[in-house]
Amino acid sequence: MRQRQSLDSAVEAIRQNGYILIENVLSRNRIHELREQIRDCFTESRPSVRHRRGEVYAVRNVLEIFPQAREIWRTDGIRELLGSFLGADYGLVRGLYFDKPPEQTWALPWHKDLLIAVEEKSVSAELVDQGLYSRPRLRITVPHTEPPLEVLESMLTLRFHLDDMTPENGPLEVLPGSHLTGKKVKIESFNPIQIHCKAGDVLAMSPLLVHCSGRSDPDTTRHRRILHLEFSAKKELPGNVKWWEFYPGSVD
Repeated sequence: MRQRQSLDSAVEAIRQNGYILIENVLSRNRIHELREQIRDCFTESRPSVRHRRGEVYAVRNVLEIFPQAREIWRTDGIRELLGSFLGADYGLVRGLYFDKPPEQTWALPWHKDLLIAVEEKSVSAELVDQGLYSRPRLRITVPHTEPPLEVLESMLTLRFHLDDMTPENGPLEVLPGSHLTGKKVKIESFNPIQIHCKAGDVLAMSPLLVHCSGRSDPDTTRHRRILHLEFSAKKELPGNVKWWEFYPGSVD
């Protein structure tokens, strides 16, 4: 009963605030293993990998080039949360990777995550003319479009932290409740919260939550490695648009 209440409170926190931090999802050994695998897989020669002076700071198409990311979320607690929040038919639809290597830091202003990866030919000119989807644009060979609001409202992002996130290494900041303003980025009337967490923690957040991050401290030696996984409640998109990738949450 207590576990059910905890799950219900987590789902309610996401619905009200737009996010929740889940502690101790990945063990220390699993974190070390993932760091090693990522170092070997995300090489500078891949077109999906962005790097500067030998340091990788962002990777697209993660589910294709790093298949392990398709499975790391399949723990009992995470699967239960996804099923309770998204329903039984949910699936994994996109993976990204971020880091803020020492001396290679970056920042992002307040924004919402409004783009999804789709099969380009499935977004018809008629759907674009009707304003349901934006015209698909390639991001490292993969078409991305802005879908109807209902699609983004039925998604959830999980950010798996492979390092501690502290004031030193450009932590994420969020505006609790801002996911309820649709696609518009509204900053006024919301109080920013800076997220601090440990390696192995997972941040679950709505793509409609307004968030940003600043640069790392110039003297820090900390990385800020994150596997960013996006999930959708449904395999079918409005207008028969097709996801670029869809890995079902349930396994027969």
